Amino acid sequence: MSEFTSPAVQAMNLIRYIGDQVSESGKPIPHIDRISKKIGAPSEELAKQLIKELYEHDLIIMGEPSKETLGPRFPNVNLTLAGWKQYEAEKRGEFAGNYGFLAMQFNDDDLESFVREVVKPAVKEDIGCSLVDMRDVPKAGIIDNIMRVRIQDAKFVIADLTHGNNGAYWEAGYAEGLGKPVIYICEKEKFESKDGTHFDTNHCTTVIWSKSRDNDDDFRQKLTATLRRSLDELL
Repeated sequence: MSEFTSPAVQAMNLIRYIGDQVSESGKPIPHIDRISKKIGAPSEELAKQLIKELYEHDLIIMGEPSKETLGPRFPNVNLTLAGWKQYEAEKRGEFAGNYGFLAMQFNDDDLESFVREVVKPAVKEDIGCSLVDMRDVPKAGIIDNIMRVRIQDAKFVIADLTHGNNGAYWEAGYAEGLGKPVIYICEKEKFESKDGTHFDTNHCTTVIWSKSRDNDDDFRQKLTATLRRSLDELL
């Protein structure tokens, strides 16, 4: 199981799923079945175990049968008051999984290789978190909604400003609005050019990388230090 689908993230996905369904219908969910793919669990058995644990921790409520005789389906499912509090906290971005979200323009060979060879290993090995982007999360649904959820659940966001990509700026702004730590990175030539980065971000700390790849070690050290400061970790 990847860190992105850790039990904590699966549990929050389940609470979110129940909250969304009940909010839309105004009624408890008649029954929950075949839920693993919806919450990122590796199997139905583990998904059912998670439902039982949330029930036993008073985060969800269910009708008959009782918790001692739970069958393959879970009837009349709703959130408890504690569950609704977690649901609302997640909507405000207060839940944080053990991963970072990467906002960037795709299909640039220089950037793609730099992210693969330097940025992701630095985050994984030095910070202990996975770093994901939308391509790492194949899932049916409206892409904008999925992206919002990924940012809401992220521990931090790294935004590459090299291409002035509107999506990357939007995703960074959305994360900033949720109070998530946002770390900006940019290619040296772009950052030092006349156009540079947008004035709303050019006063923010930006870690510079180079297409020539002659400053990879320096970039990694600065990125790690910036992340640790942002996450209130000791240097």
